[in-house]
Amino acid sequence: MLTKVLMQGVEQPPTPKEGDLYKEVTISGKTFRLLYGYYESFERESSFNDPMPIYPDFIKEPHYTAEGIPIVTAMQNVCEFYNGKKDEDSSCADCVFFQKGEELFGFCECPKNKYSNEERSARKNE
Repeated sequence: MLTKVLMQGVEQPPTPKEGDLYKEVTISGKTFRLLYGYYESFERESSFNDPMPIYPDFIKEPHYTAEGIPIVTAMQNVCEFYNGKKDEDSSCADCVFFQKGEELFGFCECPKNKYSNEERSARKNE
């Protein structure tokens, strides 16, 4: 009740809608548009869930720096080379190879996930 009284006349920002732009983030020369949405359909169906920023799925569609280092998100599932305390909630951010970038973006510094010069040249020719 007191909160309602104190908040009278204070304009609240509108709740974002699915598809609204959260922000654009440029990582290693690549720009990613983060839109509000839902990761799972059941989240959309609940009246208690507002849309949240949706990050790219770099497992389905990998992106790399010019040096061949994978761009990852802190919350994505771990890979086969994960090095850290592993439990059912482990994510890339828990790995010793994760290097934090802007927002929830980061880089996988694992040498086994890095593209070699030959692989990068082959990818450019595709």
